[in-house]
Amino acid sequence: MASALPLRLLTHSNGKFFVVDPRAYNVIKFDILSYTWGQETSPYNCGISGVDWNVTISQEKLQDIMRLMVADNVQYLWVDCVCINQTDEMEKVAEIPKMYEYYRSAEKCYILIDMVEEWIPQTIVDDLKFIDHVLDHMPAAALASDSVGLTQNLINRLAEWANRPWKFDIDEPIVRSAAINLGVLNCYSTCVSHVRSLFDNVYFTRVWTFQEMILGKNITMWGVNPKSIFYLGQLHTWMDLATDSNDKALKLRDWIEKGRFLNTASVNAILRVIEENIIFLSGLQTQVKGMNSARTDIINGGSHWWRENYKGISNIFSAVSIRPRECKKRADIFRGLLGVFSGLFTQEEVDTDMSGDDIKRISFNFFRKLSAETGLAWTNLAVSSRDREGGWNWIPVVENDNQIMTTDCFAGVVSLGRLKKEGRAKAAAMTGVLGTPRKLMKIRLSQGNGDFQFTFKGCNCGKKLKTGMFSSERIPTYDQPRDVVKDETGRILVHCATILGAIMDPGCDDVVEYRRRLLEKLQPMWDISDPSAKPVRWMDRSVSGTFWEDPSAMGFRAHNMSMNYRMVDITECGSRLANGSTASISCHVTVNCGCTIVAPFALIFEAITAVEGSSLGNTTGFLDNDNRIVLTDGLGLVQVGDVGKAFDLVTFAGDVQAHRLYSASCRRKKMNEPIYHEVALPSGRALVKEEFTHDAMDMMRDYGFVNTGGSGNLLICRKHPMDPYKIVGVCIDKSIPNKKGEGMVTIR
Repeated sequence: MASALPLRLLTHSNGKFFVVDPRAYNVIKFDILSYTWGQETSPYNCGISGVDWNVTISQEKLQDIMRLMVADNVQYLWVDCVCINQTDEMEKVAEIPKMYEYYRSAEKCYILIDMVEEWIPQTIVDDLKFIDHVLDHMPAAALASDSVGLTQNLINRLAEWANRPWKFDIDEPIVRSAAINLGVLNCYSTCVSHVRSLFDNVYFTRVWTFQEMILGKNITMWGVNPKSIFYLGQLHTWMDLATDSNDKALKLRDWIEKGRFLNTASVNAILRVIEENIIFLSGLQTQVKGMNSARTDIINGGSHWWRENYKGISNIFSAVSIRPRECKKRADIFRGLLGVFSGLFTQEEVDTDMSGDDIKRISFNFFRKLSAETGLAWTNLAVSSRDREGGWNWIPVVENDNQIMTTDCFAGVVSLGRLKKEGRAKAAAMTGVLGTPRKLMKIRLSQGNGDFQFTFKGCNCGKKLKTGMFSSERIPTYDQPRDVVKDETGRILVHCATILGAIMDPGCDDVVEYRRRLLEKLQPMWDISDPSAKPVRWMDRSVSGTFWEDPSAMGFRAHNMSMNYRMVDITECGSRLANGSTASISCHVTVNCGCTIVAPFALIFEAITAVEGSSLGNTTGFLDNDNRIVLTDGLGLVQVGDVGKAFDLVTFAGDVQAHRLYSASCRRKKMNEPIYHEVALPSGRALVKEEFTHDAMDMMRDYGFVNTGGSGNLLICRKHPMDPYKIVGVCIDKSIPNKKGEGMVTIR
């Protein structure tokens, strides 16, 4: 008999469906369904016996569920839309914490996905194996008909793939001119497009489905559309597709390169598309491995697995936020994980601490309870908008607002150390930071319209520039935006990244390497009219032969420049910082020299995390030895509720006037004269809230930082030697010179 029977189950007999109490029917086993509701309707009577309340799920979706039960002969099914009285808030609150018990007690978990096109993952597995065989037995420069390792059947199959609808992102005539087998590329790209479409399905963007995929066992996937319902295969088959596809992308790239000494423009265009596939599929592989690792932790650890598995807790937060997920009710961002953290809250605590829609209260209660139950101080890598009364200030305040909220609020969740009395944390920290924090630039967040617009005005614009011994000319300002279309997008992006390097990281030894890091992390995608417009290594090639190729040769005079670009053909950015909740946020940056920048949130914060010596690393994230995800991209630096607020970038070391002094040299010296930074450049940088101050009365303050192990370091300070520390910001630089070294500190 199932260890935990739900209140109700959906069943059917002789074509009729009804909801029953499983205890009255002596039910010994049941199955469970994971799906998305879709667009809800006005409440109506569904006509199912046992459902004595009006439902809001669409009739079409309810019919899909019934079709599934008939198709796979499911006798008893738990499905939330008719097995929980959705009009009874008390019942809903009572059922939410039981999700772990229900999903672990069910014999089988079904995933039902809306799919326009019917296809089977096992077919993709077979096609990927076919590609593998061809790549191993046919040299890239060989004709299929003359390849000794290919049978006639495989040759025919390649020919068949060459004649199917074309899926590769480069037009067929261009691929044909590159003399690369059409069948191989079309088979490969068809597989990748199917994998991408599956992962882009709305099912994988919801909070509740994450929990259900983690908790379910013996999971099978089914697809449905108005015409048919069809079996997709086992979950592990789907999970493996990400790895298999990435494996074939890597092999295909090497296969093409191995078959040539020199590459034509067409070959380079093909390789560029494959490289973009590799970036996407590698991220997908990380996501899938992290989820598999989470399933292992929970299966092995039981219902209270989280009490002692701190690495597993971090992985859950990374896995749920690596691709931000949404839900209809904002508070469900937290409630949607209560099944994963089974037993974290009692039934009464769920009712008092996790009910309603007050995000600030629910977020605090969630992290406070998790910390209290594990004995570890769990918090976010974030600059809190304000202090909290009554202690626990190391848990950032999440403001209530009307912005879209996604699971990226869990990005950068870290354990500070041990939890102590009165809500204080005991953490290892480097203290006695040398120097005092001085403001270098201000970053203000505002609501934009979602356009990718970059505006830069150097502090010398409008001033006179020396051109000769007795001559000068006024430096122009470009106030009107210019639309950047298609093929010139890559070049202009490099210009913008170069400007950001000069302003955000003036001490960087290699601005070319900086902009590579920035653009690789941003992963911009845009429409082009010709494959040559976006060659392999476009970040270097698009500016080759121009001043921008090596702008630091004579001293880069960014302070004399002005640009105003609206990049109308950028379709998306692969960076996690460019997600639904940040897509329309703009950053207004004001440097203390007078330079100003207005740019999308993702571009500015990727520019900050790309600085040389950053505490956030050069990658979005990585997998540890047990395939748990560690995120390092800084998405948690600020929060959705921070729109309208401002943050200061401060520096502890170096000359805070370095930008001003350099800008004066840019204006004073002629263009053919080299210029250099003549003072120590700012270092030991950190991001703090605008209200943060340090003045003459704060000379006794002691600053330090907590190393979080790759997710970014937290800046701490205290006013007097007997006081506990408090978190005041997030470090940009990994290391800040200090005199006391590492020791245990108390954080309030």
